[in-house]
Amino acid sequence: MSYQSVRIWQLRPGSTGAELEALAASGYLEMQRWIPGVAQVSLVRADGETAGCYVLTTTFASAAAYTHWRQVEQEAPDYWERYAAILMQWERTCRLVVEYAGETILRVSLAEQSETQ
Repeated sequence: MSYQSVRIWQLRPGSTGAELEALAASGYLEMQRWIPGVAQVSLVRADGETAGCYVLTTTFASAAAYTHWRQVEQEAPDYWERYAAILMQWERTCRLVVEYAGETILRVSLAEQSETQ
């Protein structure tokens, strides 16, 4: 099964969702494409009482791919100028509230399931 990282980010005062969403769709996504094993990235804008929060889910091919991604994330700013610039901009726009990571236990596409029955 795949492995996932789920991070909850909250906008910093003075930052807008449009800024974060644009950064995610361009620079952040560009960097993730360069890292082997990153299979999918999704960003969900929370609403209601959690407005201003975003859920960033990154899906990896395996736990080993996740481990490599974490290593790149920690070391890349020292030698990869573009990655460092995007990471700094991201952290100026929002702050990490909580992070979870683990193996995907269940993933079912109900639309595909009903089509085959």
